[in-house]
Amino acid sequence: MVNRLFSIILIIALLTPSLGYLSKGEIEQENQSLSSDDIIDMINQVDDSLLYYYLERLLRISSRFTGTINCIIAGQQIFDEFEKMGLDVEFHYWKFAGFNSRNVVATLPGSDPSSTAEYLITAHYDTVRVAPGANDDGSGVAAVLAIASILSQYSFNHTIRFITFSGEEVGTYGSFCYARDAYRSGDNIVAVLNADMIGYADTSEGGNILRFFPPDRSLWIFDYADEISEKYFDNIELSVELMPHYIGSDHKAFVDYGYDAVWIAHHDEYPWGHSAEDTLEHINFTYEVKATKLLLAILAELGLKSIDIQVVLKAPFEGRGYFFNRPIIKLDLGKLWYRELRGVTLILGRADAVAEVYSKEDIEYVVFCIDNNFMYWDSTPPYEWKIEGKHSFLLGKYLLRVYVYTKTGKIAVDEMDMRIFTLSYQYG
Repeated sequence: MVNRLFSIILIIALLTPSLGYLSKGEIEQENQSLSSDDIIDMINQVDDSLLYYYLERLLRISSRFTGTINCIIAGQQIFDEFEKMGLDVEFHYWKFAGFNSRNVVATLPGSDPSSTAEYLITAHYDTVRVAPGANDDGSGVAAVLAIASILSQYSFNHTIRFITFSGEEVGTYGSFCYARDAYRSGDNIVAVLNADMIGYADTSEGGNILRFFPPDRSLWIFDYADEISEKYFDNIELSVELMPHYIGSDHKAFVDYGYDAVWIAHHDEYPWGHSAEDTLEHINFTYEVKATKLLLAILAELGLKSIDIQVVLKAPFEGRGYFFNRPIIKLDLGKLWYRELRGVTLILGRADAVAEVYSKEDIEYVVFCIDNNFMYWDSTPPYEWKIEGKHSFLLGKYLLRVYVYTKTGKIAVDEMDMRIFTLSYQYG
């Protein structure tokens, strides 16, 4: 009966857009063993022969539809390439919506023992049935492999993961399963750079622009990429452009589970997508090299920087249904990606919000908000709030957001989409 009630409420839940943005953590420069000159050396190691090697070998396995033998062979080939680099590599097996496949995950552990932070660069190696997938998304896979081959020679403060997903073309199921499992394991993923179609340009304007499609919560990633593109412009000659968020790529699953992530793609229209003509001949390697260099620079800089303050909503859990503060059901709604219901949190009656703060400075206070409206503040840990209305009931879709302020004025933010049905409120 309870499960049926949850299903009914999910169908009728309001789908109003979420609000605003601030980053989950505030990132500051740390004393580091690697300098900007070292990163320039890394950038200069990216060339067309390196990218051609990875892309051409992948395209020998044409049409890598999820679940087929070609997809299995391609995953093994990528695994072997990561293993040659000396990285810790594993398959992340997943089964969902009638598909049974695996993601390939290579890890470069961080050198700072006090850091749990992870930065991810991702792409997908599967294709639609008819396509060789040179640009969609062999270009992204080649970039991930090239960047991994270079960064694996260095040490960074934080953990960096290089991931290639299957299942993107059938519903972004591989990334959904990975993001869901990472969340349930408590992984501290700070940012995800998802490179999907970065190998084409046929105009002078498009040849000098890389597009970022972030949700509001991930706008800081674009801002950071803009800084890095300016910092290394003389070495890369590529700018970034901000675009509205797009939900149809692998980054979205991470956003659904409370992580900051962005889809990254080329500027010019690509007429051969999802067709037999998506071949190596249409790849602009001059552009692919520039895009890969910029992604490498962004990832390397992130891996070297200290996170001075971070806040994470530890409760309620993403992807759970609550009945009077009890998490009674897991909501694996991966098939409903287009309705943005993956990772949805449903509250009936009440639930408690719990914020966990990591900070190198003294905390002034923590503020809980609903739809960016002040609801409650707390100055001593544990930082908790009973989720309820202020002057009226909460019935529908809301954004729970938590802000943490240090005594020196630094701010960090986390947020969660929720469907709340409670008759509890603070003031009559």
